[in-house]
Amino acid sequence: MPKSLLRCQECNRLLLLGPHNQAPAYRLRAGEPEPLEIRRDDEADFRAAHAKHCLDELRVVEGSVVSEGWWADPMRVSYFEATDGRETVVVRRHRTKLDRPVNYEVIPGAIEVRAVSVDVQSRDLARQLEAELGSDLAPPLVMRFVDAVQEFAGSLEPEDLEEICTDPRDPLVSYARLDEKHVIAILDLLRPDVPAETLRRLNRFVVENSEGDDVMNLMIRKAFTIRESQSA
Repeated sequence: MPKSLLRCQECNRLLLLGPHNQAPAYRLRAGEPEPLEIRRDDEADFRAAHAKHCLDELRVVEGSVVSEGWWADPMRVSYFEATDGRETVVVRRHRTKLDRPVNYEVIPGAIEVRAVSVDVQSRDLARQLEAELGSDLAPPLVMRFVDAVQEFAGSLEPEDLEEICTDPRDPLVSYARLDEKHVIAILDLLRPDVPAETLRRLNRFVVENSEGDDVMNLMIRKAFTIRESQSA
């Protein structure tokens, strides 16, 4: 993610600032074994093209990035906030074609993110339980444990949970670890019919599968909107 951008206030054009602005371009030449190196200085060119216009630098607001697609998708549309120290705006990052450069566009306003659901990694949780405790747990008990986690998760609001990390593939998904009282509540749902030793093994399983995006951590899914404002 860039740290800053150069903005022409009159044209609403943006240039991403960084060492890449002086990285050379290469062009293949017919009959030549080596490509032609073309020197570039995008920042100097931008300043020259907008020499008579008012330019300012926008600093990217850390942690403000949201995306309409996975990080790995080169065609994804993403948004982040940037500020000149007085005003904060939204920057839209997109490209029209895969072989075209990325475009940056200013949208007056702010990004609003809200959590919309708390989900259990049910399928992966069942598989991990079977892999680690399959010899000790009958399939019905595996599914009963998964159901207990789902039942408890359904009683939680996103604000009840502490997020520990964001999904590296999807910026609108984060993970939250169950705390001790949550785990006790889940095991209490099983306690009347499940032997104490099995409950101890399940408790150990929870502890050992609660890092990062491990299967015991809950998924918090989010959505965002751009609250646009009128330019002054």
